[in-house]
Amino acid sequence: MIKKLLTIALFSALLLAQGCAQTKKYSGTTELKTQTNASSKILLMPLDVELSELSALGFLETKADWTENAKEHMTGAISEYMTGKQTDTIVYQPTSTDPEATNYQLSKLHEAVGYSVLVHHLGHQQLPTKKQKFDWSLGTDAQTLAKESGADYALFVFVRDSYASAGRVAMQVLLGAHGGIQVGFASLVDLKTGDIVWFNRLVSTSGDLRTEKAAKKTIGNLLDSFPAASK
Repeated sequence: MIKKLLTIALFSALLLAQGCAQTKKYSGTTELKTQTNASSKILLMPLDVELSELSALGFLETKADWTENAKEHMTGAISEYMTGKQTDTIVYQPTSTDPEATNYQLSKLHEAVGYSVLVHHLGHQQLPTKKQKFDWSLGTDAQTLAKESGADYALFVFVRDSYASAGRVAMQVLLGAHGGIQVGFASLVDLKTGDIVWFNRLVSTSGDLRTEKAAKKTIGNLLDSFPAASK
């Protein structure tokens, strides 16, 4: 876990000078498909979001109240975005908080796979066996979600966001230390196969998920070029 966080932090720092929100996406489909004549259904999985405060010395302290507010704002923003896309979205309601439950395991797997995509597909450590081909999956366990919900796809969202404390702001002014960083990724998974058919990475040095308006902007960037609903 420490290695992952350090790599993501380094990956983010490389983009600091560019400012604003930077996205990089993969799209294996431009239109959502369904096995029926009805519109495609997307299952919105519980958001894997964590907000922290960056201390003067660069340590991160997780803020539970910030995190819960962010999840609420982001869930609302995603639902509004999908409505604009005329997409039928279902918010997943977990029946168990057991770490061994399928939904929990798939969420942790999405984090691991998403990290691998950042490093080995969008980054510079490409895997020779994939030959630049986007071939990433959460496996057939994802089919369980289709059986439970009747959905065609599942949308997974992972975001880590940090905000500079007053002491850190002073360090920025005096020593040029960097401030908070917003980094995340979203994946659309085909529940028939478990394959990731759309993926987008977001890195930003601005934005505030603690406010509804800014959360909408972040979601707009994170879901940029999301596949259109089938007609």
